[in-house]
Amino acid sequence: MTSPTPRGLRWTIWLLSTLLFFLFIWLQGFVLEDINDQEGPDRQRIQNEHIEAELVERESQLKRQARELERDIARQEEIKTNRQESMSVAQRTWNQFAQEHRRVLDSGRQPPAELSTTLKEAQTLYMKATDEFEEANTKISDLQQIQHTIALEQETLDRALSIQRGDGYSAYMTLYRAHRWRVAAGKLSFVVPLFVLASWLVARKRKSIYRPVMIALLVSSFLRVGLVMHEHFPAEFFKYVGIIASVIIVLGFLVHALRSAATPKEDVLLRRRREAYQKNCCPECAYTVPDEEGTTMACAACGVDLFTVCDACDGIRHELLPHCRHCGAQSERWRGVPAVAH
Repeated sequence: MTSPTPRGLRWTIWLLSTLLFFLFIWLQGFVLEDINDQEGPDRQRIQNEHIEAELVERESQLKRQARELERDIARQEEIKTNRQESMSVAQRTWNQFAQEHRRVLDSGRQPPAELSTTLKEAQTLYMKATDEFEEANTKISDLQQIQHTIALEQETLDRALSIQRGDGYSAYMTLYRAHRWRVAAGKLSFVVPLFVLASWLVARKRKSIYRPVMIALLVSSFLRVGLVMHEHFPAEFFKYVGIIASVIIVLGFLVHALRSAATPKEDVLLRRRREAYQKNCCPECAYTVPDEEGTTMACAACGVDLFTVCDACDGIRHELLPHCRHCGAQSERWRGVPAVAH
């Protein structure tokens, strides 16, 4: 942007260029999201291909049996607790009636039939509760043995399934990594050519009035390239790629700066010489020269002609500028190294 452009217009162009940058980022993001939405491998299907269906079914059966055994054991434990309480109550009752029965016998009397019947019933209740308690104990022992057998089979089955699941996971990860590489290649095939095109336009169209548009496209595509690489490439790999890319970019700017310093473009050369004349300095060596007094003049330090006679009007003109200040005649001598005054 040249300096004669009004400040308000320069700010407007800058703001619109910034807005365009974010719009480019937004648009590129939509395209990359569409590429990223490609369907990947089906993990469940791949797992099923590597795991025997019979083993999975048997695993389900064992789990169901284990749950049923846990419920049965819990039920038998509950029965055992209840029967233990019944045994305690029956035993206390039996002891009370047995003591009463002995007192009657010790007194030399015959125990009443009702007392003998009640004592017999208490004894029967106690024996029944004892049998049920022992039966619950036996069932619990049998169920625990079955539970132990199922646990051993589950361990064996788990080892076999673990191997098959590991094979399925490895196969899935292989396909998933290949899918991620395809997605990364698709994204890079979009953003890299865009970045290369923007770089070429910025490098080739330096004087274009649409340069802010090209710069916005260049910066946005460069940012997207970095984000895609950071997302899809390992951190170690991305680190080296980032460093190499930075070195290449810095070298590119350095080479461009060195070439511009050695052989500057015409607009840069003209600006430098114009500013040097305004500061009363030699455009070639920056040596201070006196104000021009209407006569030809060369630099006392390097010998370059600074003021010469115009071929068109015979007035004194700036040798290192393209036009005569008197008649405006154009000269091509300023593009090359001027002849040294003798």
